[in-house]
Amino acid sequence: MAIPEAVMQPLGPARYRFGRIRAVVGTLLILNLLVLAMTVVVLRWHLHRAEEDAGRTAQNLAEVLERQLTGELQRIDLALFALREEMTRSKPGGGTREPGLNAYIERLFTQFPDLNSIRTADANGRIDHGIGVQAGSAFSISDRAYFLEARRNSKAGLLISEPVVGRISGQWVVIFARRIDLVDRGFGGVAYAAMTLDRFTQSMAGIDLGPHGTVTLRGGQLEMYAKYPAIKSLGEVVGRRQVSPTFQALFQQGRTSGVYKARGGLDGVERTFAFTKIGQHPLYIHVGLGSEDYLARWRTVARWSWSVAGLFTLLTSVLAWLLHRAWKREQERALAEVRELRGLLPICASCKKIRDDAGYWNQIESYVQAHSSAHFTHGICPDCADKLYPDLGFRRP
Repeated sequence: MAIPEAVMQPLGPARYRFGRIRAVVGTLLILNLLVLAMTVVVLRWHLHRAEEDAGRTAQNLAEVLERQLTGELQRIDLALFALREEMTRSKPGGGTREPGLNAYIERLFTQFPDLNSIRTADANGRIDHGIGVQAGSAFSISDRAYFLEARRNSKAGLLISEPVVGRISGQWVVIFARRIDLVDRGFGGVAYAAMTLDRFTQSMAGIDLGPHGTVTLRGGQLEMYAKYPAIKSLGEVVGRRQVSPTFQALFQQGRTSGVYKARGGLDGVERTFAFTKIGQHPLYIHVGLGSEDYLARWRTVARWSWSVAGLFTLLTSVLAWLLHRAWKREQERALAEVRELRGLLPICASCKKIRDDAGYWNQIESYVQAHSSAHFTHGICPDCADKLYPDLGFRRP
């Protein structure tokens, strides 16, 4: 049964109010989603930029160290070349060399404060001249790989050894050696210089890498030579080839430089790494910058951004909730108004029936119950009781 048009009149303004409230709440929700999405996009962009900057910084540092070490190796090679020429001149036949050779080596050594020693060894590998060498020395390097290579290969250039413990110094060193040829092109021994691994570490310490940064010097098979920060148990890690799968893959591809991100093998710290080969030598410099360091500023910005976005979301959510409550109250009030009979109702002057919109006449009880929340209970009033039951003697109070 339809509600009379007069009863529907209160819904018009209410529907308009409901529409405005829904539009405002919907706009707030969309705005919150946009703010959150923009926060994510902006922070991801800044994160990408921070990682790119870290990669460029690590690469620049690796190149600086590479140029520094390349220049140092060139100077060492020139010194060994000069020593080789002096040895050939002083004793072209390869016999016992002149005592003046030691004085020459000492003068040469003063020009290289980073070196641990400069020495020579004869064709049999016996160390015969140089810093720290005593007369009649019995120390020999005949079993060293660089000595064997110099004796085998007449065209060998500058030879660089793996880290070894010096026979005289007892320290971990890297050897740089050159073959000595006699006049008849026969093998006359080697001229070599030694640099301690601590010296490599000290040369790396001058670069600001942050609290979690590292620099590693590695050999031609990625075996570790030196590392900064220094490791107390150096002997336990020298020669280790433990590198990340990413670095190993780049190396196997023949790459001589590159940038990648991985977790360190020794401490498990996440870093952005850059590596580069040192000239044409079988050495690689490996620089890592800790993610915790270079992302510190980004994390601060991220916390502030999420705080602002969260505060905005909270405020707009409270506003939306208040609007929703107002909406519900308006809705309940409007429904209450709908359930209240208003306007002009056609009613029979005699039987009191009410005509509905379809033209049917209904008992007043049925119509009111259908269009309101009221329910009827039937009784009899005193006037009707006197008329209907006069013998019962009903009296008015």
